[in-house]
Amino acid sequence: MRSCESPSLAPSIEAFEQSCKFGTVVRALWPIKPALNLAQRMGCTERHAQFLIDGERKVSLDAVLVL
Repeated sequence: MRSCESPSLAPSIEAFEQSCKFGTVVRALWPIKPALNLAQRMGCTERHAQFLIDGERKVSLDAVLVL
């Protein structure tokens, strides 16, 4: 059984720091409904955009190009 502390399940610290910066920029650009604005511009779901903003997913090139 794998624990939640496993490196394969937990995002890396570098990815988390990058995502935190990404989320900060997105929230600065669109303070009202940042996930919805990002999702519309990326062509993805609002849930996926929120994962990117929160740092739960790696930031893709598409997401960076939207900024």
